[in-house]
Amino acid sequence: MKLIGQFLTFCLVYLFYLPFKILPYKLCLSYGVFLTRLIFPLAKKHQKIAAENIKFAFPEKSEEEIRDLVKKHFDHLGHLLAHTLWAPRMTQEWLDKYLILDAESLAIEDETKRQGVGVVLISGHLGTWEILVQFLGIRMKGGGIYKKVRNPFVDKLLHDMRAKNGIVLVPVEESSQVIKMLKAGYWVGFGSDQNAGQAGIFVPFMNRQASTFVGPALMAYLTGAKMLYYSVLSGEDGKVIVRVKDLGFVDKKLYPTKEEVLRHYTELWTRTLESEVRKYPEQYFWVHRRWRTQPKTN
Repeated sequence: MKLIGQFLTFCLVYLFYLPFKILPYKLCLSYGVFLTRLIFPLAKKHQKIAAENIKFAFPEKSEEEIRDLVKKHFDHLGHLLAHTLWAPRMTQEWLDKYLILDAESLAIEDETKRQGVGVVLISGHLGTWEILVQFLGIRMKGGGIYKKVRNPFVDKLLHDMRAKNGIVLVPVEESSQVIKMLKAGYWVGFGSDQNAGQAGIFVPFMNRQASTFVGPALMAYLTGAKMLYYSVLSGEDGKVIVRVKDLGFVDKKLYPTKEEVLRHYTELWTRTLESEVRKYPEQYFWVHRRWRTQPKTN
């Protein structure tokens, strides 16, 4: 009976996904915004979460400015939804037409490719991050980490969607495989700005302490891989803007202990993400509980 229920759930998920599988790209974007505007009046809980998070991050904003930013954020979620479900259809032709990569970012990519090193590619819940998965598969020797979904039918669908353009996906439980990939020159993506609970370290992010995974810094520390930060942002007329920041290689001599080194580089990429969020505030994923875990007070 459980398997039947899972299959029926998969059928519903697939029916929801189907329009994005067949509609033209720009129509998918419009459809995504239509769906989020449709649910906006009903999403009171998530509106509240977003407003509370924005108020902490931007205490100088008025209540009216916060409400306006929440509305813009939900429109962005429509683009995020569309890009996520459309992304497996990405081609090099689409990249040539819609991708915007500034000269500085392109130079960082070219230099890194010439170095022939593995790359810890760090991104956050900013912009339209699922586009990066397909982007990596097409343009680099790309790898990514994923967490399996309990429903095996939905899990296979999501896995196949993300792997459509050649990216090598590694289950989160198999970190040793990531080390091998980085040493072999792969560019492995890390979406690292989730609440890490008791497993993380606390670093400042948007005016609050945030429990943060040290995984990206640890992988760079263990493998000698280079650290690059990527923002993948929704632009006008369906364009996608990619901004790359070079965070360099881990310097093990920077601090006397491994823990201090990992903290330094975790704080470095978190500050980089924060600077990007402040430039594009409507595109951060304000509806997730990034700051759920807080330091214990005596």
